[in-house]
Amino acid sequence: MQWTAVGTRIGGGALALALLLAGSAAADASRRPGPAAAAPTIVTHVPVARGCFVVAPWLAGVKVYLVQRALGLHGHRERYDAATQSAVTRFQAAHGLRATGRVNRSTWQALGPGRRFCIDRYTAQPALPIGAPASARRAALVGYAKAQVGRHYIWGGAGPIGFDCSGLALQAMHAGGLSVPAITTADHQHSAFPSGAVIFARAGLPHAWFAHRRPGDLIFWSVPGSASGSIEHVAVYLGHDRIVEAVRPTVRITSVWAHPDLVRKARVVRPFGG
Repeated sequence: MQWTAVGTRIGGGALALALLLAGSAAADASRRPGPAAAAPTIVTHVPVARGCFVVAPWLAGVKVYLVQRALGLHGHRERYDAATQSAVTRFQAAHGLRATGRVNRSTWQALGPGRRFCIDRYTAQPALPIGAPASARRAALVGYAKAQVGRHYIWGGAGPIGFDCSGLALQAMHAGGLSVPAITTADHQHSAFPSGAVIFARAGLPHAWFAHRRPGDLIFWSVPGSASGSIEHVAVYLGHDRIVEAVRPTVRITSVWAHPDLVRKARVVRPFGG
């Protein structure tokens, strides 16, 4: 991977599949990446993701979590399923709102989830100068991941109140000062977006042997017997066979050997070389 040092904001990400991103009640755009996606770039400011999305069946992440919590829905695992949509519709009808089954800003405010509507724009920012060495960037990546220990696991979550495994890895890279145009936090919150596979195979990041793992690496696992490249899980490597990972119910520190059914397929991505 070739790093390009820039100090200004740069363009956003691309979808790995033909996926819809919606900024209103209906999806209004689709993007399909080519193999020549822009290379990861060292920055002093990671481009803030497009966000403020209407909460609808295509969305995952913290906004779905907050809507379900506000409605007293449990066990839906951050999927905007039919039960969630029906509960939203009933709430809207009971509060004199247009009953669409989707949560726009007005419905959000009526629900009172306790967080701003545009929480989905959260993007971790680096606190490093442009000339910081790779060792400092790895330390920032690890430090960000460790600081999230105890936060909720939220499927599709990319912070700030909860994460899934690939959302944690993505924001930790941002904290180290790496912008990854192949994936933004907006992409990640699309329920059909294969974030782990994109970070592993489509983001232009260098790979290393599992036996050569070191702090600041990302450890990827795929399901035994699955097709090549099928990513099941990702964690941040701390060293001494310890990882930070987002699993239900919370982000935790554990052993790299904690997933014996997956460890035979462990592979390494190294966001910051040197």
